[in-house]
Amino acid sequence: MATLVRRSSSPSLAEDGFSTLMRRMFNDPLFSAGTLLPASGWAPAVEVSETPDALQLSAELPGLDEKQVTLNIENNVLTISGEKGEEKESETGRNYYQCERYYGAFQRSFALPRTVDVDKVTADFDRGVLTVTLPKLPQAKGRMIRIESR
Repeated sequence: MATLVRRSSSPSLAEDGFSTLMRRMFNDPLFSAGTLLPASGWAPAVEVSETPDALQLSAELPGLDEKQVTLNIENNVLTISGEKGEEKESETGRNYYQCERYYGAFQRSFALPRTVDVDKVTADFDRGVLTVTLPKLPQAKGRMIRIESR
């Protein structure tokens, strides 16, 4: 399971160095086994961004429609799951020389910060991209504080 945390853009392997990259893989919750492809199947690639009012999670789900995807929030954990069936037809005499597409069931879970208003979460599915908008609670939004002069 990945935890949603704020981060800046990641440096490349050449800039970061191999030892730093390895440390991140084992210590960073967003760069852990929960965010990599599972050995037994596949998992959609995701992007998480933030605005002043909400977090937004986008997941690439090519070849699927909204009926094949399930969203669940329980105990402040967002879970995206579904199944992508094989599209190639079984034909006698056809040999595949390369097959790089993933098929089967998938599941991704993300621990949500307590600042998310789980009762107002919305989801949209357009052209194979699932977008989940996670509004912030009013008290979690930033506010300007005026400095008084003496």
